[in-house]
Amino acid sequence: MKTPDDAIRQANRKALPKFLLILFCAALVGGAFGYCAAAFGLDGLAGGLKQAGEFFSLHVAPWLLLACAVLQPILSVPLYRRAKKRFTAWDGEDEEVPNQVERTLSIALWLGGVFTLLALFLMGAAYAGPIMQDDRYLVWFLVVLLSFLAVLAETLLIQQRVVDLSKRMAPEKKGSIYDMRFQKKWFESCDEAEKLFIGQCAYKAYCAISTACLALWLIFTLSALFFSTGFLPILAVCLIWGVGQCAYSYWSIRLSQPGTGVL
Repeated sequence: MKTPDDAIRQANRKALPKFLLILFCAALVGGAFGYCAAAFGLDGLAGGLKQAGEFFSLHVAPWLLLACAVLQPILSVPLYRRAKKRFTAWDGEDEEVPNQVERTLSIALWLGGVFTLLALFLMGAAYAGPIMQDDRYLVWFLVVLLSFLAVLAETLLIQQRVVDLSKRMAPEKKGSIYDMRFQKKWFESCDEAEKLFIGQCAYKAYCAISTACLALWLIFTLSALFFSTGFLPILAVCLIWGVGQCAYSYWSIRLSQPGTGVL
């Protein structure tokens, strides 16, 4: 009969070869990249990347940001209207209709998040370039600023409509999108099944972010070594990674204490 220790050792022996193989392949790729960098040099590539970055910041990022401000309502508003139309026409019998409405609203919220992140990136990218050195810097500055504010306003209004429609579908839901404690109030108004669903999604997001942070740390470390990009990108990734790790560990310890309820 196998003991728990036997099962642990067996699991470790089964997983160790694959782990060592991954480490060997990573070391092989890193060594090959380092050798090529030392043998052929990367000064020309670094200069080309710098020029491409400046061109993107000055001539591409502002227009992409303006495009985001135009595209978000074009894509999100029809989704909201479709969901509202389905809910308004619902006779209360077909249980698939609320599920379809929720999926459509979730897509609208997802698009809002994507456009907001794009706007944050493009605004930072535009202002990181030589925008102040251009003859039309005031025009570029206003285009970037107004487009960014437009995306934020559109996202806020769409989220408000989505949340209000969700509250009409489920009157037990609480909170206003303009309330600073909206997320907490909304979570508290969810039933146990919904909280479990949110927890599963949060765990998947936590795993994805941890993997992404590891990949970005590797990329920025190599770029600092070969392209002299400095340590600030590495610091930013490690801060985000650290906040996620510490928050997860803190709440894991706190919620595991006897008598502590789920938030």
